Formats: sequence, C-alpha cells, structure tokens
Amino acid sequence: MPDFVTEMKKEMTMSSKEENIRNAIGASAAATAIFAPLRYARQGGLAAVAAETILTAIYGVSPFRQLT
Repeated sequence: MPDFVTEMKKEMTMSSKEENIRNAIGASAAATAIFAPLRYARQGGLAAVAAETILTAIYGVSPFRQLT
C-alpha cells in the first residue's frame, strides 16, 4: 500500500534546478532593493519578492505545484 503523504510531498517539492533559480532571483531582488536608488515602496516590494523566493528555495516547497 503506497504512502499517500510521501507521494503528495514528493509532488510538491521542487527540483534542485528550481531551487537554484529561486535563489538567484531572490539574491538579485535583495541586492536591487538594497543598492538601487528606489522609492521605499518599490524597495519594500523587492524585499518581499526576495524573501518569498529565498524562503521557498530553502524549504523546498514549490507554491506553483501546490496550486495545481
């Protein structure tokens, strides 16, 4: 009998390639938010994008796969 929890968790986890892409997007968004001369609202938005992408890469759970 298959373990359904393990199967569902396997479907929602991301590959190492997706983790690397998310880390790169998060790092570039964080660097832009810190060093670019932008207004505070745009810096906050970039910081939110950076936090979301880096945290999802760390935990390895893909939000896009959870939606589908």
